[in-house]
Amino acid sequence: DDDVAPVTTSSTAVTPGAAAENQPVVVDGMALEPLTDESADPAVGLTPPTLSGASFDGSALSITPGQGGDVLLVFLAHWCPHCNAEIPVILDWQANGMIPEGLSIVGISTAVSADRPNFPPSDWIASKGWSWPVMADSVDQAAAAAYGVSGYPFMVIVGADGTVKGRTSGEKGLEFLDAWVRSTLG
Repeated sequence: DDDVAPVTTSSTAVTPGAAAENQPVVVDGMALEPLTDESADPAVGLTPPTLSGASFDGSALSITPGQGGDVLLVFLAHWCPHCNAEIPVILDWQANGMIPEGLSIVGISTAVSADRPNFPPSDWIASKGWSWPVMADSVDQAAAAAYGVSGYPFMVIVGADGTVKGRTSGEKGLEFLDAWVRSTLG
């Protein structure tokens, strides 16, 4: 597909292993097209790129499609009011025992801006009660670009077979989230 560009590396503005709000991210594979129409997502069925990066504390963190079962990636921006509203929904989904068995969740902190609300994102996400791993995106938002993020929050389900099952953008309520995840996983 001519609209999909290969991506292999990104910013190296932060020394790997050091604590930071942004971390280097290496993208291995073809970038997904940005999501413009959820009812006709061209990424469904494609293998998304592998992301190799780190958490805020510098610990290595990789997202490899097809390894570890089904995964829900949640791209979040600390300054986004919709992200601030969506995290409690995801936590309620967990508290109510609604997360499908075997589904892993990984957050990706992106679009970091020191002059916007809730900076630093490492403190923000901890204060919200997020209990899943969080990858810190690079300064140039390599992880977000690789997955075709078109708004915040942005969610991607990658199936155990290593392909994109679905993507959605924007603030969602508990009922929508649960129904979307279950229907997307089939």
